[in-house]
Amino acid sequence: MNQAYYSGISGVMTHQYGMDVVADNLANVNTVGFKGSTAEFSDLFSNALVSAGKTPTANDIGIGSRLQSTTTQMQNGTFLPSDRFNDLAISGNGWFGVVSGKESYYTRAGNFVFDEIQKTAGDANSSVARLTTTDGKYVMGTMLTNFSYNGAFDYGDKTPNGVSGAFVINDPLNDVALGDVNSQGLLEFPTRLAYPVEPTTQAQFFGNLGTDNVTRTISADVVSGNNERNRLKLTFNLSAIQPTDGVAWDVTATVTSNDGSVIYDTKNGQAIFNGTGGLSSCTITSMNNDGTPVAVDLGSGFNGVVSIDGADITASSRSNGVSGGTLTKYGINSNGVIVADFSNGRQSAIGRVAVYHFQNDQGLNRAGDTVFQESNDSGKPIFWTDENGEAITGALLYSGKLENSNVRMDVGLTDMIIIQRAYQANAKSITTGDELIQKALQMHR
Repeated sequence: MNQAYYSGISGVMTHQYGMDVVADNLANVNTVGFKGSTAEFSDLFSNALVSAGKTPTANDIGIGSRLQSTTTQMQNGTFLPSDRFNDLAISGNGWFGVVSGKESYYTRAGNFVFDEIQKTAGDANSSVARLTTTDGKYVMGTMLTNFSYNGAFDYGDKTPNGVSGAFVINDPLNDVALGDVNSQGLLEFPTRLAYPVEPTTQAQFFGNLGTDNVTRTISADVVSGNNERNRLKLTFNLSAIQPTDGVAWDVTATVTSNDGSVIYDTKNGQAIFNGTGGLSSCTITSMNNDGTPVAVDLGSGFNGVVSIDGADITASSRSNGVSGGTLTKYGINSNGVIVADFSNGRQSAIGRVAVYHFQNDQGLNRAGDTVFQESNDSGKPIFWTDENGEAITGALLYSGKLENSNVRMDVGLTDMIIIQRAYQANAKSITTGDELIQKALQMHR
C-alpha cells in the first residue's frame, strides 16, 4: 500500500513535467525557428518479492516513474512568406551561426535585421549594415575582399550634395567560397556600393554598304573612362577614284557625346573591298573616346562590313564596356551567396551566409531566445564538403521566407489530454492508497 502511494506521487510529478513540456511547446507554436521538445519517461527500480518457490516469471513490483529526458524535434517547420530579403529560412539540415561577444550560438530563426555603423568614424558614406538577430547577435559568414572604400568616389550625388565616397567593386564575382569553419566573421552590407565603369576598348561593325553612291552610316555606343556613354559613328562615301577590281569607300570616323555637342576625335580614312565585296583593308584602326582608346574593327573578308551589290543594305555594331552603376538592391540566393544588383544591370557577389552542421544535433543545449549552444554531446560545428573537399551549404536557403515553429498544435492538444488523464489517474492512486492506509490503521486498532 505504501508503495502504491509513492508510485502515485512519482507518476503525478512525472506527468507534471510532461505537462510543462507540452505547455512550452504550445506557448511557442508561433515562435519563428522554435524546435519543440518531447518528454520521454522511464520506470524506476523495482522491488523484488520474496517467493518460497521457483517461478518462471519475474517477481518484482515497479516503484514509479521519472522524466528520463526531453528530446528536441528536428523536423522543419512550415515556411512563412516575407517581403524582406534578409528574412532567411533553411530547408534541410543546418543552423545559422550567431555571436554575442565571445559566445557562439546557433539558431533556425532567420528573422534577421540590420544595425548600421560607420567603418570610418564621422564619414556617413562609409556606413555598412551588419546582419543581426532581433536581440543583437551578429550573423556569421564569409565576406569577400572584392570591394573597398574610396573616399573620393563620386556616387552620383557629389554635385548636388557636395559629398563623395562609396565602396567600389574592384573584382566582380559570381560565387563565394566558404572559408574555414573557424574563420567566419560578421556579414556587412555597404549602404553605398558602386560598380566601376569599364571603358569600351573595342567596337565592332557589321553590315552591307552596297555599291551605290549613297552615304552610309554605322554607329556604336562607347563608354568613356568618365562614365559617359558616347557615340562612335562611321560615315561611308564612295571614293572618287575606284580600284580596277573592287570598291573603295572614304570613311569619316567621329567620337562625340551622345547629344553630339562635344567632339572628342575625328579621323578620315579609306576602306577597300575586293571584287567579291569582302573587306580587304581599312586605314582607321583606333579612336580616342575622351581619353580612352577604342579599337575600330570592321572585320575581314565577309566577317564584318562588306560591299556587295544587289544584297540588302544592313548596319549593326557591337562594343564592349560597361557604364558604372550604383547599388539598387541586395539579394541572397539558395546557396547563401549575397549578391548586389546595380543600376547598370550588373551583379556581383560580396559574401555568403554560413550554415553550420553538427554530428549530433540532439546534443545541442538550449540557451533561450530560440538559440542553441554546442556541447560535448553535439560536437564542434562543421561545414559539409563536396567530393572535392570544398565547403558547401548542405541545405537550401530561402530569402524572403521564415521557418515557423515545428510544433503541431493538434499533436500538442492530444498529448495534453493524455497527460491530463494520466495525471488524474495517478492522483487517484494516491488517494486510494491513502484510504487503504487509513483502513489498515483502523483495523490495527
